[in-house]
Amino acid sequence: MPRAERERQMLEVAGGIFAKRGYNAASMDEIAAAIDVSKPMLYAYFGSKEGLFLAAVEYATARVMEDLEAAVAGDLAPEERLWRGFLAVFKFIEESGEAWAILYPRGPMSSVEFADRARSSNEAMAALLTRLLAETAVEQGVDPEVARRETEPIAEALVGTVEGLAGWWLRHPEEPKELQALRLMNFAWMGLGNLLGGRLWQPPPSREPGRG
Repeated sequence: MPRAERERQMLEVAGGIFAKRGYNAASMDEIAAAIDVSKPMLYAYFGSKEGLFLAAVEYATARVMEDLEAAVAGDLAPEERLWRGFLAVFKFIEESGEAWAILYPRGPMSSVEFADRARSSNEAMAALLTRLLAETAVEQGVDPEVARRETEPIAEALVGTVEGLAGWWLRHPEEPKELQALRLMNFAWMGLGNLLGGRLWQPPPSREPGRG
């Protein structure tokens, strides 16, 4: 088997075991047996258990980002681009749940030593959303620097919303992925559409106590 194909197989199997058992409970012996290779071969490829885990995280991140980039490519309206991106995330969860679990650990997996490192896909997804939202804002006449500065924190918040809804869906798998993407779209776009168009909500003027 070519090295690249062997490595891909190792990362997929190892990622599934890490996702199911957590970093501490998973063993290199178990992973090697599941792949049908020797433990020394695992160490030859990845150096250590930590190296294998982090490589599995990077592999899972690359997979979800590849799906997202493909979903939002092309000349699309801003709302369609966001919709396709949301739908791609939930499709990825449905088809590659173990890869999602290693990126966004819950339960016993969430307390492992390298859980924070495993969340590196947040930064990648936030960067993609920042780029897409900023491009849309600029198209609406917003200054490019203002667009970048203002869309970056919104993108970070949106990634957290995606993760939260995904966690809920994993507890209610009987519902279709399209419904989750639709919920997220209605939650996010109704506000984002106004924001990117320069229509901002402002709080009412404050009133001093005792004065009408």
